Amino acid sequence: TFAQQQDVADRILATLPAIICYWYRFSHDGVRIEENTDDDSIGAQFLHLLRGEKPNELHEQVMNVSLILYAEHEFNASTFTARVCASTLSDIHSCITGAIGSLRGPLHGGANEAAMEMIENWTSPEEAEREMLGKLERKEKIMGFGHAIYKDNDPRNGIIKIWSEKLAKDVGDTVLYPVSVRCEEVMWREKKLFCNADFFHASAYHFMDIATKLFTPIFVMSRVTGWAAHVMEQRADNRIIRPSAEYTGPELRKVVPIEAR
Repeated sequence: TFAQQQDVADRILATLPAIICYWYRFSHDGVRIEENTDDDSIGAQFLHLLRGEKPNELHEQVMNVSLILYAEHEFNASTFTARVCASTLSDIHSCITGAIGSLRGPLHGGANEAAMEMIENWTSPEEAEREMLGKLERKEKIMGFGHAIYKDNDPRNGIIKIWSEKLAKDVGDTVLYPVSVRCEEVMWREKKLFCNADFFHASAYHFMDIATKLFTPIFVMSRVTGWAAHVMEQRADNRIIRPSAEYTGPELRKVVPIEAR
């Protein structure tokens, strides 16, 4: 019932780390993990379940920061999908499922995955700059830059970039982080496009040894808080979301009677 919606949202949030890690570990390693840990944060629990051991303090900090940065971000496609579903008075699980479905499209979900798949191929900042310029010349879409809301910078990027640099120093990286920084410089110099929250998340997750295919599930694990909050807000003063449409097809045409055809 709607009266229990907070409990339902809490349960979804609490179980997602185990759901994601159980699927990943079993499908890739054939391991059936123990779902319970004594960790006191969602970020720590996720990393613990994924690796089978407690994460270090730095990794726990970064994961929790990441989950906060991704938790909520206005009326994006998945959030709007959840609210449309909620406006029909559907259950919260269906609203969340609809939101997850919208992430299947590459224009909303998977930007950090695409960024990782791009930068992991380059072995130096110089190669990164050369390849980036080639992509721009060929007018290829480069994921992880620009945002529909922000015009000058994405404030989330500055935060995750700091943590990505700390992780790079922690693991002794001398390639991926400098490559990422050069990509940022090239895109701003050539197109005045800034990194959004997704770009440096790619390297941050990589430095914590998180598989690329887990990037979007982690986003879901975080954003479910925002989706649930929007569902509750929609229900509190609900009107079904039913946008009008303007017909742009052919003008009214004369119908030839059947006997005259």
